[in-house]
Amino acid sequence: MKRVVIVFGVVSVLLFADGLYMVLANYHPGDANTFFGNQTWNLSDGEVVPISAGLVCLATLIMLAIAVRRGAWSRAPRPAAHKPGGDPAQRPGSRSASAT
Repeated sequence: MKRVVIVFGVVSVLLFADGLYMVLANYHPGDANTFFGNQTWNLSDGEVVPISAGLVCLATLIMLAIAVRRGAWSRAPRPAAHKPGGDPAQRPGSRSASAT
């Protein structure tokens, strides 16, 4: 869960940076789309990207809150599994350094 939060956080920052660049560069392609079907809000791609970044950031914060609440953020490492036979380097086998 922690890795997913980090990945979504990085994606939201990159998406916001791209949207900020589009807004500051006054990026207005030839097409404009309505925002949620409202005919009075014709937004270009440069204006929609920061809105999408905000939604992704909101989803990231919700995932972070769930991860912290469930304790998945600071989970203790698992103990090493004990395999029968011990360390393979200590077992005799067909590949040994002794000459026979």
